[in-house]
Amino acid sequence: MDCKDLHENGKTVSDVYTIYPFGNMDDSVSVYCDMDTMGGGWTAIQKRVAGSVGFQRKWIKYKEGFGDPNEDTWIGNDVIHQLTKEKKTSLYISITLQNDTTLYELYEQFSVASETDNYRLFLAGKATGTLGDRMMNIPYTAYTLNKMSFSTFDRDNDNKQDGKCANRHKGGWWFNDCYYAFLNGPWSFRNWTDPWSPKVTSGTQVKKTMMMVKRV
Repeated sequence: MDCKDLHENGKTVSDVYTIYPFGNMDDSVSVYCDMDTMGGGWTAIQKRVAGSVGFQRKWIKYKEGFGDPNEDTWIGNDVIHQLTKEKKTSLYISITLQNDTTLYELYEQFSVASETDNYRLFLAGKATGTLGDRMMNIPYTAYTLNKMSFSTFDRDNDNKQDGKCANRHKGGWWFNDCYYAFLNGPWSFRNWTDPWSPKVTSGTQVKKTMMMVKRV
């Protein structure tokens, strides 16, 4: 069903594999599996390493997924929901900078609702790491992303009163008003502001991003 299953069945090399998160052989998904980080078995739901794929996409594309799991990809919101809907699942986020320093944040509990609830984000438990929590427990609550619906430029679900965050910042995400953390901005450009504030303030600093999930 996921990369943890593969890892438990002897697949220990980080690579692209086929999984069947919907429980049938007709709905296969090609994913990047990280078999090294924190014991391995992580399923990549977002990966950006080359800037070869634009992330300013319509709702339907984020629903279905897009890109190449070898390089730049979004696995698809339907798949993310399926992977997290009934299991305790952790989220691991990493940003590798141009100087090859990698910063990370581990969220103990992560899930995404179905499309009927606009793929609403839920985070709980502890957040630990070197990036700092900029999604769940934010002093300025208008930037908290927890319990926010997903937004794209053609489906606005944010709380911003004077514009659409997805349109303004050029990518789909769980926006509030708008964010302190946003990993789907325009690759390597200065106008990708605050990918993870205050540790990473410009897209020009970013060499690689990963969002990965694993059943606990």
